[in-house]
Amino acid sequence: FPFRLSGGDLDKLRSCIFPIVKIRLPRDSAAMQQEETVRVLDQDQENLARTFGPGRSLLLGPSGSGKTLILASQAWHLPRADGHVKRILFTCFNLSLTGYIRRLLSKKGVPLGENGVEVLPFYHLCEKILGEAIEHKESAEYYDMVIAEALARLDGDHPLQRHYDAILVDEGQDFSQDMAQVILKLLPPCGTLTVAMDENQ
Repeated sequence: FPFRLSGGDLDKLRSCIFPIVKIRLPRDSAAMQQEETVRVLDQDQENLARTFGPGRSLLLGPSGSGKTLILASQAWHLPRADGHVKRILFTCFNLSLTGYIRRLLSKKGVPLGENGVEVLPFYHLCEKILGEAIEHKESAEYYDMVIAEALARLDGDHPLQRHYDAILVDEGQDFSQDMAQVILKLLPPCGTLTVAMDENQ
């Protein structure tokens, strides 16, 4: 071509051709101060978001490396790439992170809730499994008991057993082995599981 494209021009072009790479951050994010800048996943992040499919995947990266953005892009991409993926669970340990994830998915046009992507912090997921509210206490023993009860319920004939077609876990380093077992019982053997974590934490 008789002209050269700048990095910003290439990002705009990529975001038009491949909508999966476009990042729409929630309005209250500090990154939204420069409204005219088009934000896209970098090439490595885009490749990861596109190639995650059926099976188990582990996404490792330090804080701020875009793991949550990649999971949000995967939540958008999975139903489009595989018509069998209808029910997606996006979970994490941190309550405030779930609000950010919901806003991020809404900006990408991903339907939320039972007919789209359910975004639940882990202990709210336990409440759904148990069918009752849990008390939020400081006692580690209490939370261990909640997890054990959720596991016991999922060992029986529970409607959430193998309920989700795909489960995305953010901040996986915060999950114990028993918490991971709860997640696995919600997924059929052929389901998609992606866990993002910072191994340094």
